[in-house]
Amino acid sequence: MESKFDSLVKNLLHKKTFVIVSGLHGDEPAGNKAAEYFKNQKNVHVISNINKTNKRRVDGRDLNRHFDDKGHSDKIQEDIISQIEELNPSMVIDLHEDDEVDGVYAYCSSELENIVKYCLSNIELDIAKSAHGDKTNRGVIVNGKQPYKGTLERALAKRNIPYCTIETPSNIENFEKRVECLKNIVHNLIGS
Repeated sequence: MESKFDSLVKNLLHKKTFVIVSGLHGDEPAGNKAAEYFKNQKNVHVISNINKTNKRRVDGRDLNRHFDDKGHSDKIQEDIISQIEELNPSMVIDLHEDDEVDGVYAYCSSELENIVKYCLSNIELDIAKSAHGDKTNRGVIVNGKQPYKGTLERALAKRNIPYCTIETPSNIENFEKRVECLKNIVHNLIGS
């Protein structure tokens, strides 16, 4: 009998369509720079530089807290979800930076847990042991307190679309090191 993990890997290999999202928070530039690297790759669709304000919020609103938020979502969130649903990807990879956690971590849907753990095992930056009250398992959080209501992750989970949100520590002053870390993790995810 085929395991859930084997089934997922087979599905990923069969579909091989990925969506990379970056720039929901304008003060997290490493994701946008990393996403640019993947723009012309086959079967990879990039939705980047969404929030161009260089600030976390747009007009006082956090774009990553209003997905599927009746009466509060914007056209931006609706367009992102529509694009993703139309593409029906094997995985959505959302790139972020965290100014409160000292290591790399990822939130992901349960079927991706082992793949994401493997992809995080080969990076040069430290792996976070916890993030915002959630303990990580080798850097991975599944079914934690986060992702919060209104996040892209919650919207994807509701639609049964596999997701992985990667968070690198923004307190590392070397911007290029953060970019390279994100690129390496994404490269491993889409090559797995």
